[in-house]
Amino acid sequence: MKNLSRAATSCQNKELAFVRKGLFLATLTGVIFCWDGIVLKKGLLTEPFNSPALWLLAPLFAAGFHDLSAAVMSAVINFRQGKIREIERTLLSKPGKLCILGACFGAPLGMGGYLMSLSLAGPAYTLPITTLYPAMAAVLARIFLKEHISPRGACGLVLCVIGAFAIGWTPPPGGGSGPAFYAGIAFAFLAAFGWAAEGVCVTSSMDFIEPGVALNVYQIISSLLYFTIIIPIAYASLVLHGVGIEAPAELAGAFLSSPALISFALAGFIGCLSYRCWYAGMNMTGVSRAMALNVTYALWGVLFSVFFAEVTITENLVLGALGIFAGIILVVGNPREMINLRAAAEA
Repeated sequence: MKNLSRAATSCQNKELAFVRKGLFLATLTGVIFCWDGIVLKKGLLTEPFNSPALWLLAPLFAAGFHDLSAAVMSAVINFRQGKIREIERTLLSKPGKLCILGACFGAPLGMGGYLMSLSLAGPAYTLPITTLYPAMAAVLARIFLKEHISPRGACGLVLCVIGAFAIGWTPPPGGGSGPAFYAGIAFAFLAAFGWAAEGVCVTSSMDFIEPGVALNVYQIISSLLYFTIIIPIAYASLVLHGVGIEAPAELAGAFLSSPALISFALAGFIGCLSYRCWYAGMNMTGVSRAMALNVTYALWGVLFSVFFAEVTITENLVLGALGIFAGIILVVGNPREMINLRAAAEA
């Protein structure tokens, strides 16, 4: 009996260690992802991407290059793990079509809106608002998948909305206000919706597809959407509105020779690493706990923006970020269960 008891205790300790590692990875993904926005913003401040005439085209090009870099990194990892052939098979499968649909939401609305918001409002304001995506995903799942929202989750949704409006209500002091700032806030909400719709589609597909492969499929489709449809449409829109920009070949040359590409590529690698840590965290500790820790990127983004992006932090920004963070925890899970490691190990 003693031997059985020791074996059970040893097994449980290993499970707890496994869960703790998952919690660490889920927290790490939040820390990593906040740097994605800060690095992207640095690139958008570099010529020619900081040109007012390119306010629409530059962020969308950056988003496309970001996803292309992430797709290359994911493909290298899948190749090393012997999963590269799964990508082609996934693209032709029914679950793969859900990944493609998710990319159609995530590329133009999610990542595109995210980059537009970073360009116009900055990471300190963009990151907290985009953490609304789990709450929006819960609402979409309620509408289209008929999933139940508990009273606790409903309270969390209300808290998220209050926090988001607190952030967007007061612009940063000393400049940055005006129509451009509020347009950036609107794009942040659009990004949250795009990522929520993407999440509903891709999560359904991952019942049948290995997460790393699903992520790579999403990144490939997203890159193709940007460079074959979204970016050409953005360029044509600027031309039709009489914006004086260079010929396509000259503009492409200016973009491709800019040192900003290093920032966009680095951000793509950071984003890919963050997503892979997140998937591992969800697998090891559960979706609710991983998601609650993932959205801490908003708090990390506000903190790091103070030191590295020269952002003035307002009281509304801090209170709003804390409100969204608390609301998301209520939406995605029971706080008592999320901190109970033994229950997680036994789940």
